[in-house]
Formats: sequence, structure tokens, C-alpha cells
Amino acid sequence: MRNQATRAVFDYWINLKGDRAAPLRTEIDPTALRHLLPHLFIAAMDERGVLAFRLAGTRICDLFGYELRGMAFNQIWFGAEQPQPLYIAQNVIRHEQPALVDLVAVTADARQAYEMLLLPLRSTDGRESDRLFGALLPRGAPFPAVALPVDGLEMESWTFLTGGASHFGVPVTVDQKGPLRAFPQQPASGLPAQGRKF
Repeated sequence: MRNQATRAVFDYWINLKGDRAAPLRTEIDPTALRHLLPHLFIAAMDERGVLAFRLAGTRICDLFGYELRGMAFNQIWFGAEQPQPLYIAQNVIRHEQPALVDLVAVTADARQAYEMLLLPLRSTDGRESDRLFGALLPRGAPFPAVALPVDGLEMESWTFLTGGASHFGVPVTVDQKGPLRAFPQQPASGLPAQGRKF
């Protein structure tokens, strides 16, 4: 994680979950992350079984030039990129293992390095995770340096994270756009749920 804001979101999630694999969605307090809300999103399975954005912050929507709510998670990636980030996201939910994705936001004239943090959240029953709590931030600067909107995202690499206290997580699996070797199981399924509006 190169952006301090990304680390702050990860630390918040780590402290919130405690000894559990993931916190409850109802425990997320938007006021605790007020200054970061424009960069945050929640995604969950919709009624079609598609992982879709339940809500997305204003900075993320500005980046693409449209509202992401209701859009499938894989649609923000270029076509050839779609299966891998989606599979990573599904396994974050299935295995309750946070992940960090290094990516590039692409326009016709520029490329800007970003990082996407993917964190599992559980429903109010607390039995298993069924959604993502995420952040999308530039790797170096706090605000985008590219012309907006971007045409799509390209993944560079990904890392599953672990951490037991308020500190930067330790990578446990790293891949350079190859297949998910750590988690060969089928993609996750989830339940429709109501997201909290930031």
C-alpha cells in the first residue's frame, strides 16, 4: 500500500473486525471515515447473482464519469481484464481474505497508477461474508492526475493481505496477472443486501 489513506481504511477494518474474520456491515460507521468516503465503495451480489456496486463515492464516480451504483464490478475493467479482478473479489468474499490490487486507470492520453483495497463484510447475521468494502485511490498522490473520465482499468498485480493489529498488512499471496493459485475453488456466491448510503 503506497497511499496512506488506503492504509487508514485497512487499519479501520482490522480494528473493527477484532478476532473475527470480517466485521458486520452494520458496524461500518461512515462518520469514522468521513474524509475518505468519496474514495470508498460497497459491492454485493445482486438478484441476478452478479457482483455489483451497491454504492460508490463521488471521487470514484467522477473517475469514470458516471454513477456506478447497480453496475457489475467487472464492467469497470477492460474486457480482457474482467475475469481476474472479478475472481479475486469473489474469493475475498468467499475466503474472507482482504486483497490489494495494483492497477492503472487508462484514458486515451494518459495512464495513472491506482490501488484498490478489497475487504470482506458480513451480513447482520454474522455467519459469513457476502459483500465487499473497498477503496480506490491513486498510488502516489491523493487525487487523480489524469484527465477524466477514464476509459477503464487494467490490473498490474494483486496481493492477499493479513494482519492482526493496527498496522500495514503482510502479503501472503502475490501474482502478476496469472491465475489464482491460492484459491482454486469456485467463485463466491452471496445474498442480496441493502447497503448503507455514504
